[in-house]
Amino acid sequence: MAAKKPVLEDELTFVQEQPEEKHERTVQVYLPKLEEEGNGVKVDQYEHVTIANENKEETLWVKRGERVDIPIRFYIVMKEKYPDL
Repeated sequence: MAAKKPVLEDELTFVQEQPEEKHERTVQVYLPKLEEEGNGVKVDQYEHVTIANENKEETLWVKRGERVDIPIRFYIVMKEKYPDL
């Protein structure tokens, strides 16, 4: 389905309808939190997962210490890094 063109609501406002969301299957994952370093430096508690091909690049941030539902295509990439996932 092609995206709809913006509609002129009044002289200054355009309304752009959002494309329909895809309902993807997800997998629930849990990554344990990383401990902070002793020198007071905070550790990034997000795991950055990027999938790229010739058409686009998608990035997902998975928060550590929480159960998170992620799309299967990101789970496959994470499973390579974390085999016990």
